[in-house]
Amino acid sequence: MQLIMSTDTLPPEERFDGWLDQMSQLVVPVRFTSGNRADFRGRIEAADLGAVQISSHVLPETDAYRTSRLIRRSDPEILYLLVAQSGPIALTQDRKRVTLGHLDMALFHTSRPYHVRTHGKHVNRALLIAIPGGLLPFAAGALEQSVAKVLPGAHGFGALVSRFLGGLATVTGSASPADLVRLGISLTDLVTMLLGHHLDAAVPPETEQRALLLRVHAHIQRNLGDHRLSPATIADAHSVSLRTLQRLFASQNTTVAAWIRARRLESCRRDLVRPGGEREPIHVTGARWGFSDPAVFTRAFRAAYGTSPRDYRNRYPGGGPLPRGMDTGTNV
Repeated sequence: MQLIMSTDTLPPEERFDGWLDQMSQLVVPVRFTSGNRADFRGRIEAADLGAVQISSHVLPETDAYRTSRLIRRSDPEILYLLVAQSGPIALTQDRKRVTLGHLDMALFHTSRPYHVRTHGKHVNRALLIAIPGGLLPFAAGALEQSVAKVLPGAHGFGALVSRFLGGLATVTGSASPADLVRLGISLTDLVTMLLGHHLDAAVPPETEQRALLLRVHAHIQRNLGDHRLSPATIADAHSVSLRTLQRLFASQNTTVAAWIRARRLESCRRDLVRPGGEREPIHVTGARWGFSDPAVFTRAFRAAYGTSPRDYRNRYPGGGPLPRGMDTGTNV
């Protein structure tokens, strides 16, 4: 994400007003109060993902009020998904009040008054995802049910959403404009699935398919070092048939086995050129990422990169070029 502002660059007496100005431009006009106003310390980063915007906020104890007067002045009719990366964070809207703990999420709408409070004297961290209401395939009444409701992000389907959001910060800085749009589509699909789960509402089949693919990708990434990882174990873990899983990857012009191999090889490539990696035996690197046979690892690596693992490490000490013909970013 791109740094929008850090109050560290401003004199203490200008920090709070500088923060308020940036927040009102980035999000919507709000009224802020803070007991730390005399020496307010905050940081904002953001990225545009097509129609969706994500922003990261670091701030002290603060109250943010969206009042009826501010709504009459300007209302973009945006839904926000608030993610508490540290907390607690309290959200009040439509006479409902919830307190979000670590990784909890909640929706709120710019068209009605709300109050967001970050608690405590410690640094608070939160993510805000701005989603135009028309992007979510639910009736207005169904969405109303989700406003100011805790959506757990530490387990279940919410954990996939929170992990995806956490990973965005590491890839958006180097992603192309087209990649950013695809990331926005994937994020919208995940939020749709999350809300569909909590609302028990129907979700479009194509959204379900894309969300399933993201869940499978995340499962593979977490289990790359497991020699038992296979299309069959992946299908079982997601309660789908092997044929369904194969069709899912065929829609991306690849196979399950090829995707696993590509991710394993990329993990090995990165480890080979990381600081200190030159002291590790080649076969140990391969085994860590699921290549139990050193000869198989060497052949696969040569086919992907045109050289052996050892020669690659010697050629690119401290970091190598991007893999040939392979996407190292988030796959969507």
